[in-house]
Amino acid sequence: MMSLKGWCVMPGILFSAPGENYIEHIQRCEERFRLVYPLFKTTISRVIPHNHLEEAFMKMIFFHDLGKLTYKWQENLGTNKKLPSHAPIGAALLYKILPVNIREPLSFAVAIHHTDSGLLGDNIERPDVQAILEGIVDYEGNIIWHEETSKLDNNLFPDEAKNLIINDLKEMARGLRKWSRGCGLLEQHQRRIQVALAHHLLKLCDISAASERKEYQEKEGNDFYGGWLMVEKIEEYVENKKLFLGGINV
Repeated sequence: MMSLKGWCVMPGILFSAPGENYIEHIQRCEERFRLVYPLFKTTISRVIPHNHLEEAFMKMIFFHDLGKLTYKWQENLGTNKKLPSHAPIGAALLYKILPVNIREPLSFAVAIHHTDSGLLGDNIERPDVQAILEGIVDYEGNIIWHEETSKLDNNLFPDEAKNLIINDLKEMARGLRKWSRGCGLLEQHQRRIQVALAHHLLKLCDISAASERKEYQEKEGNDFYGGWLMVEKIEEYVENKKLFLGGINV
């Protein structure tokens, strides 16, 4: 089983948000995952029948923010420049490395894990065109990674990630569109449940791990949907599960 436990974090090099170290964020996501996954394990195995489910879900946790490691994303962070979309990159990697029938719901969950920010459409419809327009690929179609990624362990930045190309984004999007629409109504419903379950678990881990970000702090006004109140409730839920389970050793 993949794990980041015991890793030494080099602060201030790669970030997942202003002031938030990328490796530390993924480590915290892993901790939350080890806490909440057992609560959903039975349901997941019933809804997504597949061997090695926990390992596949762990990869979803590890790679959901992979797109933040692009040069453009890291360079634009903390500036007034627009951040390029990052979700399709992690989705494309999962689609490439996971087996059929598990790659689809987990890739889809990663691709839509920022739907509360209105970033869904192009992530599924044309992530390859989006990548070109946002300047995260070179003229040969290779993803332009930040140079500090060369220092990351293979668990966080495997060879398959280093070799991602724009066509991988295109194939992922085409595959997910066909998977989600190219079947009967009953199977469509089943697949939507699979995505919803994977997405829910990912959001529990991601948001509770990032609850100290400024964007998730309480603001004036009724910022309820997708704002601080949602984050507060998720963090409270995860922490209560930790207390209920007697402080699982994660």
